[in-house]
Amino acid sequence: MLALVGLLTALRLAWLATSPIDLYGDEAQYWIWAQDPAFGYYSKPPLVAWAIHLSTALFGPSEFAIKLPSALFHGGTALVLAAIGRDLSGPRVGFWAAVLWAVTPAVQISALIISTDPPMLFFWALALHAFLRALRVEGMGWWVAAGLWAGLGLLSKYAMVYFLLSAALCLAASPGLRPLLWRRLPVTAGVALLLLLPNILWNLGNGLATFRHTGDNANLGGRLFNPDELLEFAGAQFAVFGPVTMLLLLLALHAAWRGQGQPAVRRLAFFVWPTLAVALAIAFLSRAHANWAAPAYVAATVLVADWAVARGWRRLLGWTVAAHAFAGLLLMAGPPLVRQAGYELPARYDPWRRVRGWSDLGRQVTELRRQHPQAGLLVDSRLTLASLVYYVRPFAFDVVKWNPDGVANDHFEMTTRLDPDPVREFVLLSGREDPAEILARFERVVPLGPVVVPIGPDRDRRHHAFLVGGFRGYR
Repeated sequence: MLALVGLLTALRLAWLATSPIDLYGDEAQYWIWAQDPAFGYYSKPPLVAWAIHLSTALFGPSEFAIKLPSALFHGGTALVLAAIGRDLSGPRVGFWAAVLWAVTPAVQISALIISTDPPMLFFWALALHAFLRALRVEGMGWWVAAGLWAGLGLLSKYAMVYFLLSAALCLAASPGLRPLLWRRLPVTAGVALLLLLPNILWNLGNGLATFRHTGDNANLGGRLFNPDELLEFAGAQFAVFGPVTMLLLLLALHAAWRGQGQPAVRRLAFFVWPTLAVALAIAFLSRAHANWAAPAYVAATVLVADWAVARGWRRLLGWTVAAHAFAGLLLMAGPPLVRQAGYELPARYDPWRRVRGWSDLGRQVTELRRQHPQAGLLVDSRLTLASLVYYVRPFAFDVVKWNPDGVANDHFEMTTRLDPDPVREFVLLSGREDPAEILARFERVVPLGPVVVPIGPDRDRRHHAFLVGGFRGYR
């Protein structure tokens, strides 16, 4: 098992080291945060930036170093799930839990991009391991350990709070464990909140920026009751976890609901269905991204492995792992192999189309800045801005975000400012077909032409560049 997880992780690292895939805007933004380690940032807690800061300090500011923590976190999660499965049901369940996680469809994508999910899922697995140990061992040690891991999970992504909710429901639903709900779990929650305290204080000093953004993501102020969004989200979960493993999970949850199986294994269900229920409810009331249910699949992987092994379905597990692994190989090797065969993959079939072309855009904007060295850089899109900060050479840390309403809706609107100035000039890059509203606020406007980046034989990414000067103000 260790060798197999290590091999998969090594293959991902090799792909990251040799792949021409660029950083997406969110990934570039996390790298920008990592240049200034802090206890909080506009839209996310700080741990993803800390991880990038460490990896780039060791290996330099390459795409490989920026994405490296994701592959390592997912490999670590697989090993922790092996330990949980072994503790609950023996080495066979531990083996299949680790392997199933390593090739879960969503994990195979997530391990190749940097985001807040991989560290949060890793710490969720560690917290689950500690919590389950705490139920079997006297003393406070494992309860404190669960709190430490939960706190680091909260510093990764606030969805870690579902872990504490799940733990409370697990204890409340078990008469023999119910006293621990008041005697032990508060210690775990207290330690977790103590670790989160610096981020809470950062938020208090920055207008509760991350908390407000997290709430805005739920979008509960819009039209309520969206059955189409609910169906789309529910269907996406079969792609996230895999169709066979999702069906096995539903069977295992049903069996746990009916009281079948070992009590220790049935407790895993409490770390699955609350997260799924909350995500489904948000999808119905508004909309939910497919990865919002990701924490549920940590315990779900062990539950599925135990359910299948107990029924002698190891061959089914083997075929499922093989199918998922083959899909992962296609994800990494498919587009280059098609290109080597002399074909250009249409953009709509290219799984990496969103991350193509950003380095090319950076080269073209670098040339524009070379031609106008006195000018700053002004951009009207967060994702484009973040990518340009990384891909313009030298790094364009002086870039400014266009923000006509004056409200900070992202990191760059919170940290950059454009004041009226009759002299200062900018290279303006806009993705709008007609940026007349922006151009009207400047005294001098010189078109520099379109900036076109092909991202496939049938699609390109198009921006319009202008040299602008004499900003009059937004009003």
